[in-house]
Amino acid sequence: MLLFLLLSLLTAGFVIEIIQKHVLKIKDPDIQDLWAELENQEWYTDMINDPDLKIWIELEKQNGLLKDAYYVRKIIDHVGHREGFIRYIADKAK
Repeated sequence: MLLFLLLSLLTAGFVIEIIQKHVLKIKDPDIQDLWAELENQEWYTDMINDPDLKIWIELEKQNGLLKDAYYVRKIIDHVGHREGFIRYIADKAK
C-alpha cells in the first residue's frame, strides 16, 4: 500500500514537471542573470570587497548556496534570507 502511494506521488510529480516545462513553457531562472542582479546589490558589493568573505562567496557560487537559483532570488528579494546569508558567510570566514 505504501509502495503504491509512493509511486503515485512520484508519477504525479513527474507529470506536473512535464506539464510545466513542455506545455506551459515555464523555465528555471538563469543563474548567470541572478548573479548579475546580485552583484548590483550594495550589501553584496560590500561583502565582495572584503577579501576574506570574497573567498567564501566564490566557493558558495561553485558548490554551495549561491548555485541554487531559487535561493539567490530569495536573498535578493527578502531581507531575512539576506541577513541569514550574510551571517552564514561571516561565520564561515572566522
